[in-house]
Amino acid sequence: MDETVFMASVVDDGRGPAVVRLTGELDLDGVPRFHSALAGLDGDVELDCSGLTFLDAAGLAAFLKAHETCAVRGSKLVLVDPSPAVDRLLRLVELDTVLLVSQMETRLERDSDTT
Repeated sequence: MDETVFMASVVDDGRGPAVVRLTGELDLDGVPRFHSALAGLDGDVELDCSGLTFLDAAGLAAFLKAHETCAVRGSKLVLVDPSPAVDRLLRLVELDTVLLVSQMETRLERDSDTT
């Protein structure tokens, strides 16, 4: 499969937050697929960003819109395990201070502390 093609797949088993796995390049062309994947989801949403290879301003704007949509319904949006390129961009534009960002290893450590 072409690594540049943006894909979003939803895993929602009803027992926790819906997980949306993002892969490829989230740019202007991929934003409609991103919004379609999130349409109709209720509750908290985790965006698995580990497979994102590229993110541009349109993708950042889509993240912000999704964050605002979740906030309006009283839910939260979490960006999980962003790739180094995505993490760097989030920090560069200081969206890591606005959006909830969680590294998988940090989540695993936190979860193991509670068991």
